[in-house]
Amino acid sequence: MKLKLTFIMMFIFSLNITHSQNNLKDTLKYEIIYNLSYQENKEDTINIKSEEMILKISKNFSYYISSNNLKLRNMLNGLQNTDETTIIKSRPKSKFLFTIIKDYYNDKIIFSDRIGLDIYSFEKQTNKIDWVLHSEETEILGYKCKKASASFAGRDYIAWYSTEISISDGPYKFQGLPGLIFSIYDTNNHYKFNILSVKNDNTYFDTKDEIFNHIKISEKEYKELKRKYREKPSSMLNSGGMTFPKELLDKGDQRAKEKLKYENNPLELED
Repeated sequence: MKLKLTFIMMFIFSLNITHSQNNLKDTLKYEIIYNLSYQENKEDTINIKSEEMILKISKNFSYYISSNNLKLRNMLNGLQNTDETTIIKSRPKSKFLFTIIKDYYNDKIIFSDRIGLDIYSFEKQTNKIDWVLHSEETEILGYKCKKASASFAGRDYIAWYSTEISISDGPYKFQGLPGLIFSIYDTNNHYKFNILSVKNDNTYFDTKDEIFNHIKISEKEYKELKRKYREKPSSMLNSGGMTFPKELLDKGDQRAKEKLKYENNPLELED
């Protein structure tokens, strides 16, 4: 427990309170809540996990983040007025520390993620998904939805979308259908995104990161850093003038090896 608290405290005190340059801003139209259920291990069909995800949609962009990640950021944003012990005890836990901004106007994705003690960000063109539209229909949350299928990043997916909300977007990197995606799941049922609520929203939203400074890198560099950190976290922690005890680093590396062995079923199977 002591080691875990040390990691948390070091992370809190290492925060670089500066602003990122990814600051698309607009009045929101919708806030969509999804439940993501996922299977971390290909063989373990018992331990299915889930997390709530949020998709904020405006006319020119969307912003995707886990609900707990957003809560944690809001908590850290008020850090100066919050007792450190309270943060440690009540901090929301999230498996997904990334954010995805879909820039509709420039047809690109801005992807940001925490690796170690830093936030890395890269831009890329929007993923082009070759959807096949089907005639089947169903109803979800009172909306008439139509069926579509496609392959993406090594998985085959079934999606249900509604033209009643004519926004070509959905959870994670999924988009490109004639309406909002209400449900999408891979054919092995390893990852399922199901809509929980659709709320009209007219609040002003700025994607500027008020907490973290983003280090700009390429997508290739991001994937290499992510692989390096997953295999050996200590290789990226003793940096920026901060030095962790060897005992802490060794235990962290051992835990990483155990997690890597178990977590053999990522959402994206192919680059």
